[in-house]
Amino acid sequence: MNVAAATATPKYDSVTIALHWLIAFMVAALVVIALSVDYFPKPVRPTVVDIHGVIGVTLLALLVLRILWRMGHKKPEFPETMGPLFRKAAAAGHGLLYLLMLITPIIGLIVFFLHGKALDFGLFKIASPVAANRDLAHEIMDFHELAAYSLVGLAVAHAAVAVYHQVVLRDNLLARMRPR
Repeated sequence: MNVAAATATPKYDSVTIALHWLIAFMVAALVVIALSVDYFPKPVRPTVVDIHGVIGVTLLALLVLRILWRMGHKKPEFPETMGPLFRKAAAAGHGLLYLLMLITPIIGLIVFFLHGKALDFGLFKIASPVAANRDLAHEIMDFHELAAYSLVGLAVAHAAVAVYHQVVLRDNLLARMRPR
């Protein structure tokens, strides 16, 4: 065990940790739903798409909450063993993750509304504020898919780097986001 792993690892606060893992779970659920919608019987597919939309909007709301929370709470310092180039790369990667988590559901919501659909939360609905335009919706859908695949790729890279830190570098970086 190296010296960095032997010292106490500063952690994120419990709200940040909970939001991180909840958002990660929701991104994974959205990907599974999106990739499996065509396997559902045709009469069920609109409901599956509605569920995807509701989870996406909920993720967007949680991400905004996480950003607001982050503005008032300092993140733990990186390990001393992490050089300045890696710190900048980590900051850029996190920034891109946040950007993709913001724009992907926003684009998806635009596509949803351009299909002329209301977003149904069960207890209430949010009607489409724009006129239906299926042709435009299909064009914009390509951007939603590109953003989603980019988000998934970056999230996988993010997880791989965390595992690399834990297993290879043994700097206990993963413990920063582990529940207490």
